[in-house]
Amino acid sequence: MAESSREVLTATPLFADVLDGPLLDALAAKSTIMVFAAGTTLMTEGDFGMAMFVVTEGSVVVTLRDAGGRERQVARLGPGDIVGEMSLLTGARRNATVVATTEVTALEITKVGLEDILRRAPELIDRFGAMLGARQGELDRIAASSRHDAGTVAQQIRRFFPSIFGAG
Repeated sequence: MAESSREVLTATPLFADVLDGPLLDALAAKSTIMVFAAGTTLMTEGDFGMAMFVVTEGSVVVTLRDAGGRERQVARLGPGDIVGEMSLLTGARRNATVVATTEVTALEITKVGLEDILRRAPELIDRFGAMLGARQGELDRIAASSRHDAGTVAQQIRRFFPSIFGAG
């Protein structure tokens, strides 16, 4: 049974632990439940990210190209997992490809939809920064690139949302 956008957000600790009821409602109103057929590419390494997804049903595989140019599977994710947040929040190109391995239902959250929420709940940036810092560290070890910590990623998020935090 498909969940509503609000139910998905309430069941996702990243949002539920930081946002109050009205902010969860506001984000839910700007989010969309999407269904992807098995084999569908949700995002491609190197593209710019316009959305992130909270997987509610099904599974996806995450791959990236390592320093030698070989494609490597780095994760298999399912219900409750978030994909695409790094690019969406920092403005960087996607650093991984995500493909549905089964039919996938996911909540799509766009930059536009998230912008007002970040303005009203800036502590969410620190939560994202911690999550993204950990993920980037994992990806960097695999891709043999430079390491980012949570504070650096949080600063990058703040720069990508200048209408909220100003330039710099």
